[in-house]
Amino acid sequence: MLRMPVKPHRRWWPFVKVLLLLSAVAPAAFAQALQAPVQGLPEAIDSRPLLLSASAPALNLAEARSEGLRAGQVRFRTWAVAGAYVGTVAAYGNAKWWQDGLAGEFKTGNEGWFGSQTSSGGVDKVGHAFSTYGMTRLLVNAFESAGNSPGKARELALWTSVGTMMGVEIVDGFSQKWRFSKEDAIANLAGGALAYWLDSSPAADALIDFRIQYSPSTGPAGRNKFDPFGDYSGQRYLFVVKASGVPALRGHTWLRYLEFGVGYGARNFEPDLRTQLTPTRHVYYGVSVNLAELLRGILWAGASSRSRTQRATETFFEYVQIPALAVQGDRTLR
Repeated sequence: MLRMPVKPHRRWWPFVKVLLLLSAVAPAAFAQALQAPVQGLPEAIDSRPLLLSASAPALNLAEARSEGLRAGQVRFRTWAVAGAYVGTVAAYGNAKWWQDGLAGEFKTGNEGWFGSQTSSGGVDKVGHAFSTYGMTRLLVNAFESAGNSPGKARELALWTSVGTMMGVEIVDGFSQKWRFSKEDAIANLAGGALAYWLDSSPAADALIDFRIQYSPSTGPAGRNKFDPFGDYSGQRYLFVVKASGVPALRGHTWLRYLEFGVGYGARNFEPDLRTQLTPTRHVYYGVSVNLAELLRGILWAGASSRSRTQRATETFFEYVQIPALAVQGDRTLR
């Protein structure tokens, strides 16, 4: 997103147009939702009229009505999940990104990738990939909870997340403050593709995490306030390889609690900082403690099933790296 001079004014009509644009540019998600077969339901009931013949098993009217009701409920919940996500993004964007309104002309810009002359050193691009990745993974769980099969939930999550993020870029192109960024669009696709691959490959998912590590950055005025989404200088994005995902190490007494990570970050690229401090890019590498695995082996050892608290805790640590649990080296790229 490139900043442009704007004439400030606020109105709610842009929110309506934003919501319509987002809904229009992600039709595949909703088309997929309408066509989503329901796991465990006979195909004859899910997508075709009920046929009674000597070659097909007959279902009585009560059973047919019950199964049809289940299919309708799943479709309704699927629509609700997709609609809630798109609506939330549209509302947040209207409040934070597009409050100055939309223009009639579609604008594009060349933001670059990870160069020293870019607006954020590429951290915003990794952030786009991470956001799409994280939302795709979380939406898989939401669509499964709505009653879809794992495979269908994965497809719906990919279409919904990537489609909505692409919609955000298109709205940026029509907004008065931003421009459409092909780099952001490519990063969104990359994050969605990574999420789809890891969710469809249990072995790879057990081995690899994509995480954000955040600590408030420090500037000339001191330590900045806690802002993990806007404080680019305080962000680090890491690919983490977990020993617990390696079959030979999974049963080791203590090695299974270790992780190796490599990541990227940039500092002082913000407009108010780069005039006073030297912008720098950083490659990070090091080891950390797999807190989810540690809690699994101590706090939840012997549990017959994963509790809701355990699932929530493990999900959190799958996406967030705690700085105090990592020892990292830092190579500076100027």
